[in-house]
Amino acid sequence: MKCGFSVIGISIFLLILCSSFVPERESVLVNDVLQQTNKFRRSKGLPVLVLNQELSKIAAQHSANMAKGKVGFGHGGFDKRDAQARKKIKGITRFAENVAYGATSGQQVVGMWKKSRGHRKNMLGSYKYIGIGIAKDRKGRLYYTQVFAG
Repeated sequence: MKCGFSVIGISIFLLILCSSFVPERESVLVNDVLQQTNKFRRSKGLPVLVLNQELSKIAAQHSANMAKGKVGFGHGGFDKRDAQARKKIKGITRFAENVAYGATSGQQVVGMWKKSRGHRKNMLGSYKYIGIGIAKDRKGRLYYTQVFAG
């Protein structure tokens, strides 16, 4: 008997596991961002990215810090997140990050990133894993962070 797991099956399992760390609405959005990103990659003949819990924690913390105003919107602290990822996932040699705010769906935020050369390059990069974090500020605006590792 041969037993195997599909990448999509593993992604769904990890999504369910990660969903306990974020409010329900944000977990739905995380899934939407993951699906839209992987749909874009497949359209370019690239393999899907695997959602990674450790990377998602790193991304979620950055989104929360931006939403709370602890850090400015952007990539401040990128080197720290890169170092955290390298400690958690042995053997990775590449790390990248996309951030955004204001979008209300995965389709919208991925659409925004697709129109930006640097963000698009990250989504289509030679990575294996993705982490996604979403947080809401006091005004209800959503902050998104995608991190990639390979």
